[in-house]
Amino acid sequence: MPYEIIWEPEGVLVTFSGRVTARDLINSARQMHADGRFDERHYVINKLPDDAGWELSEEAFVELSALHYGAYASHPNCRIVFVTTDATLAELIKRILTAPEMASYEIAVFDSPSTARNWLDKQPNLHVMSNVMGFRLR
Repeated sequence: MPYEIIWEPEGVLVTFSGRVTARDLINSARQMHADGRFDERHYVINKLPDDAGWELSEEAFVELSALHYGAYASHPNCRIVFVTTDATLAELIKRILTAPEMASYEIAVFDSPSTARNWLDKQPNLHVMSNVMGFRLR
């Protein structure tokens, strides 16, 4: 499997290796969102290999955005971080996953896991109500 999901006490680390396809990215998110432990986590760090930009297209991030949007409805208290050194891929991630029509989780992109973790440590806890039962309207 080209990715590994590691459940940490406060979050999730998804480490991709080798050739990462759009299907790998989507399947990792589906697997993570379907796990009951996801509802108690406050962050997800997706660590992408340096050459992942060659395989990941705009369509992959549009589909990922839809998955995040659905998961956000029941668990809005999470941040999603991507780690990549590929500037083009970083811009693609930001452009698609923060587009106003599909924005859900707070998205950040960093060039190293330590920078990502430092940023996460400085963020305040989120206290957003779920809208699954109609408690919150956007």
